[in-house]
Amino acid sequence: MSKQVKRLYRQFSPTHYDVVIKLSEDKKSFSGHVTVTGERRYKPSSRITLHQKGLKISNPKITYTDKKGDSSPVNIERTVNHKAYDELRFHSDIQLKSGKYKLSMDFEGKITINMDGVYPCFFTVDGTKKRLIATQFESHHAREAFPCIDEPEAKATFQLTLEHDTVETAISNTMPVEEKAKDGRTTTVFGKTPVMSTYLLAFVVGEMKSKIAKSKSGVTIRTFATENQIENTEFALGEAVKYMDFYEEYYDIRYPLEKCDYVALPDFASGAMENWGLLTFREQALLVDEKLSSLYSKQYVSLVVAHETTHQWFGNLVTMQWWTDLWLNEGFASWMEYLALDNLHPEWKMWTQFAVDDQQIALKMDALEHTHPVEVEVKHPDEIRSIFDVISYSKGASVIHMLNDYLGADDFREGIRQYLKKFSYKNTTTIDLWQALEDTSGKPVKSFMHCWTATPGFPLVSIADGGDHIKVAQSRFVTNPLSDARNDRTAWPVPLLVDGVETSIVDKASVNIPIKKGDEAPLKINLGQTGFYRVDYDNAIQERQIEQIKSGKMNDLDRMGLLSDGFEVTKAGYQPVTDLLDLMAHYRNEDTLPVWEVMSSVVGSIRSTLSETDHSNTLRDAMKPFINQLVAQQLDRLGIEEINDEPHLDTLLRPLIVGLAATADNEKVVEYLLSEYRQKIDGNKAINPNIRGSIYSTAARKGDEKVFNELLNLYKKTLSSDEKLSITAAMTSFEQPELHDKTLDLIKSGTIKLQDISYWIAYSLMNRHSRQVTWKWIKTNWPWLKQNIGSDLSFSRFPLYSGRVFTTDESIEDYKKFYTTNMEPMLKRTYAQGLEVATTNQQWHKRDTEAALDWFNSQNISNQ
Repeated sequence: MSKQVKRLYRQFSPTHYDVVIKLSEDKKSFSGHVTVTGERRYKPSSRITLHQKGLKISNPKITYTDKKGDSSPVNIERTVNHKAYDELRFHSDIQLKSGKYKLSMDFEGKITINMDGVYPCFFTVDGTKKRLIATQFESHHAREAFPCIDEPEAKATFQLTLEHDTVETAISNTMPVEEKAKDGRTTTVFGKTPVMSTYLLAFVVGEMKSKIAKSKSGVTIRTFATENQIENTEFALGEAVKYMDFYEEYYDIRYPLEKCDYVALPDFASGAMENWGLLTFREQALLVDEKLSSLYSKQYVSLVVAHETTHQWFGNLVTMQWWTDLWLNEGFASWMEYLALDNLHPEWKMWTQFAVDDQQIALKMDALEHTHPVEVEVKHPDEIRSIFDVISYSKGASVIHMLNDYLGADDFREGIRQYLKKFSYKNTTTIDLWQALEDTSGKPVKSFMHCWTATPGFPLVSIADGGDHIKVAQSRFVTNPLSDARNDRTAWPVPLLVDGVETSIVDKASVNIPIKKGDEAPLKINLGQTGFYRVDYDNAIQERQIEQIKSGKMNDLDRMGLLSDGFEVTKAGYQPVTDLLDLMAHYRNEDTLPVWEVMSSVVGSIRSTLSETDHSNTLRDAMKPFINQLVAQQLDRLGIEEINDEPHLDTLLRPLIVGLAATADNEKVVEYLLSEYRQKIDGNKAINPNIRGSIYSTAARKGDEKVFNELLNLYKKTLSSDEKLSITAAMTSFEQPELHDKTLDLIKSGTIKLQDISYWIAYSLMNRHSRQVTWKWIKTNWPWLKQNIGSDLSFSRFPLYSGRVFTTDESIEDYKKFYTTNMEPMLKRTYAQGLEVATTNQQWHKRDTEAALDWFNSQNISNQ
């Protein structure tokens, strides 16, 4: 549906809902009653329209209240359910004037497995299968639970009543104010919510346990999970309390509810959801098992808790007016989570991780012609699935990071405080945020930020040494060398972020900038990697940069930025792969996580893309001695086993180093990993969760059907989502064709939860041995996938999962044929992006495969 949807809020503005929902005893359906109080506005007409989807409506009534307070019934001549627009239209035989109206009706609905609206979560305790009932209303699924105006701008208060089995716990946005039990059923009435959007209403009903703590200001913080997982919420509970305290101080606004719940759901399509006062999480994003969870998983839980907690202010208290400004919610929260973690866990050095995990990922996606602006027009909410993506989250966070650096931390914080206080319980657009930041900083925020949020893409800034000046040029950076978007001559206001020049912002296509007297041409611009752009240097400057790397004078973020920019301009065809490899060869002494993450990405991309066809084994084999030489120093420094009291980033770096060594068949490492695996299987030895992924994947890569069955048994037994993900990566990395079929058969067997299907398919596509059979499986089972996860965000990403692994003419043509035949609105953008990634990889493969093979063969390194 790309047609412009009508905004129902403009004809009827709700102020309060009374919602009663009765869950059936078999938990497969629900019924209820809703009363909506609101104001009809604008020109008179004979109808009032609400949203509803999939509900059976009965006994509708409308009452009008005049200015004197007198009420009178409105005759409903007919009720029309317009399914194409999810609209429920009440037609009267008279013209309905502006004023206050009350609408009431009964409704019935089904509880479906699609993980939106009202849906079940399945789990097992002591061999008994059970289910929770949960909700997911973002972006426009509240209409599947009760009739409403399901738009962000239609803020109202809600009073929810739930009828459920007495043995079950019921929680919602607010605390219960009344509970009545009769005949094994309980009616729970919850307190009235603050003024909020429909997508933030939520409830969870089922057999759950909880843990409780208090924030400094007295807010009750609770974590909920199933009985066999509740102890694993202890870490998240402690983090939630700290983040509540931090945000109340940072925003200078008290949290407006008396409690804030954090709930681990056994089935959840996304990572987490910020429902006001009732935050819901995929178990993987909230649970930490101190024995089975990796340090990375623990850090991830902390990030997600911080992200959803900051939404209680930025998103819930103040909400975007329409989905076009989704980035206001998600981009800001994706930046704020790092600020919070950096304040509470400074030893984690989160900003160095942000530069790789968010900024670099955003730069890769935004380098596509078929990206979209941060502020992207949404004509119909069905389109929104395609913008819950890297651009809205990570690019949004990256341009906020650049803005914070431009304004300074104090002015930025004061602007955010002013914005939240001015617009509390209201809706805003991007320009409202810019105005608040302008007011506090005195800087031209609107003119500086407009291009970064309203324009797709970002610039490639070219730097050349001109003696007494530097030559600076910019043009849009697009990785696909065949794209016409390279002709885009947008001039962004680029903050050079460099010492020794007389200009700080460049907003022209090309300019010569004088160097301050006594200074040489700067070796590195975009110091600290806070600017959202790529840089390409001339050879003279790059030779001096290499000397700084060798002498240890360039810091880790700048080393990372230099290599990541070099990698991307290579892939885009601006320089040969040999230049990139010559640069990376000088990184043998590297010892920091962010730089190694880029180095690993370079190695992985060359291995997977340039060795896709004819030189598949030859290039891979030629790379192994180089990889082993590259990791040797860090492998010796870190060892395979952990060291007591080592730095946080070293513990995160070790799995990367060990993993690279294992894929390069380092004998010592492979022998250790296989030994650990065998002791785990045969003796139930506890293995290090931080290198568990390498242990399982190496066992699979070197193993057979026996190992397959052992891993499958582990997958079925473990309760740890973290361990399940490690096993998924392993079980999709076997080389034997007969095991690929068995792996894919698991997807429809009930062994794998619907929420996890995308992992199994994406990983199977990445395995060159199983790629073709996985692609065939996708095409054959497309109707099943659409039926079961068609409303899941991951479904819209399937074109990207498949497009990124194809490089041949035949595979690309097959990709185009399949997706154009099965096209629908949510797939249009990701289809175009997948095709663009495939084309870029194809061109890189044609251009650089032979040169890469020659380079690795010329190194004359013996494998270890």
